[in-house]
Amino acid sequence: MIETRNLSKVYGKKDSTMQAVRDINLKLEQTKTIAIIGKSGSGKSTLLHLIGGLDRPTSGEVIILGRNLTQLSKREMDDYRSQDLGFVFQSFFVEPNQTCYQNVALPLEINRVPVAQRRQKIEEALKQVDLLDKIKSKAVTLSGGEKQRLAIARAIVSNPKIILADEPTGNLDSATGDKVINLLFDLHRKHGTALVIVTHDQDIAKRCDIRVMIKDGSVEKIEGVIKE
Repeated sequence: MIETRNLSKVYGKKDSTMQAVRDINLKLEQTKTIAIIGKSGSGKSTLLHLIGGLDRPTSGEVIILGRNLTQLSKREMDDYRSQDLGFVFQSFFVEPNQTCYQNVALPLEINRVPVAQRRQKIEEALKQVDLLDKIKSKAVTLSGGEKQRLAIARAIVSNPKIILADEPTGNLDSATGDKVINLLFDLHRKHGTALVIVTHDQDIAKRCDIRVMIKDGSVEKIEGVIKE
């Protein structure tokens, strides 16, 4: 279950404040594909970051997989992000001078997976994104689409329960973007991983089970199958 209760986020202090998220209440099934839609500056990425524990709310609660994120210690939050979540961002955030193997190994290192158990997991993740032949290549040598697929391999190597994708096709041409989106949906179907995508692309949004429309930091409308 992905749930928010009276969730708000305010940036700045005193007379210079901006409310990015306003009193959002959501209750969404963890097994679904979910699109968070809105114009630039609407608060959709902030909402995703709050769900992912990358930011703390000013008020309200975020309850994911039965855990109230506002009550977690820093160590517990780190464990939540590294074990239960996979992140895919618009800007890739891969380490250019490291190999594909080393990039995908990072979450396993954070999760203290024994070295002897890592290679099989890394090879399987790279195989799923069709990059196994690039296992020894440095990320700097990859195309934009390959870098995003590498980011997806890194996101799935720890078998997360939820993948959070923030405009994952924003830096890609349409054909490459389509391949990346198809890959994310294929992973959802094969593994039952929840997929939450921030997007302004209506075609991507229409493929999702649930569509949450955000405007000026508030939920304007929700379409799809909602958990009661």
